Amino acid sequence: MRAFNQSQKPSEHRRRAKSSCSYCRSDEHQVIECPHVKADWALFQAFTVPCSVADNWTNAPASRVAGQSHWGNQHSTAQWYKNPTGWSKWYAECEKAHDKILRAEKRQANAKNKVRRVSKCGFCGSAHHNRRACPSMDALNERLIRANAHWRQRFYNRMVSDLGLGNGALIKVVKNVGSWQSAKLAEYVGIVTSINFDEVNMFSYVESATRNWSNRLDYKFQSPVVIKAVVDGTETEVNLAPFGQSNNTPFNDEHGRPLVDVFPQSWGRPNFKNVVSPTEQPLSQEWIGGGQKECVQFVTKKYSLESLRKNNVVSLLENYEKRYNLC
Repeated sequence: MRAFNQSQKPSEHRRRAKSSCSYCRSDEHQVIECPHVKADWALFQAFTVPCSVADNWTNAPASRVAGQSHWGNQHSTAQWYKNPTGWSKWYAECEKAHDKILRAEKRQANAKNKVRRVSKCGFCGSAHHNRRACPSMDALNERLIRANAHWRQRFYNRMVSDLGLGNGALIKVVKNVGSWQSAKLAEYVGIVTSINFDEVNMFSYVESATRNWSNRLDYKFQSPVVIKAVVDGTETEVNLAPFGQSNNTPFNDEHGRPLVDVFPQSWGRPNFKNVVSPTEQPLSQEWIGGGQKECVQFVTKKYSLESLRKNNVVSLLENYEKRYNLC
């Protein structure tokens, strides 16, 4: 599923700078814990500029450390506040910080007095257990794993055993060449470089030809079959759908039953025609029988049963079970 596949890809995060107090710029606390705000605000209410008091923090600010920006640290902030041109800004910042502290104190008081709601299972909504012990989730997991294992066996039989598609296979593809007016079909022989075997599952077939947008499987749960091959000296994705057919036209298994109808269809990419020289790329029994267990558990842990119903995951599973007598 796209949602699971995306979660497995490492993301690059920028190094997060250490946060500091938005009032006094100390990196030792946040503004709602700032020890200077209330005292400064009390002085402002008494029409006194806080820096006129000898022990005020602005008269002994923390020094800027090596590598720290010249601006935005406590030392530069204190110097700016002490300048008469910055007093109005200081007042406004103190008022804002004081309001934040009062709101934080109010939230804390409300939290103490708040009656804790009865916890419910995040998957099925029952008040008698949590998500970890949910029998409905366990049952759905078993059904999804069984259906995935069944679909993967069919996929293996067709793609690997029957066609011999895998890394190193020579395939014949068809694509348009030339300009729009003079475009013509040309055949090429390419060599398969990869197939996303680890990502495909029963949701590589979503009944797109018979479902409208209201009851079609949500995009994030679909599992496109992606074949890459070197064609005419360039690696490209190869459309598995028959050339000139609708995106809804399924790729069938060896018995003519629909197997795949989710592929990265695109004009300009070559379309698969047939295998010229098959290759053996045996997949483990775990790949077939495991039913992509880790993907299933990710989905049911992240989404509730209600969400899976609304996104048509459950209805697609039910149809598959009835079609192949897996109930």
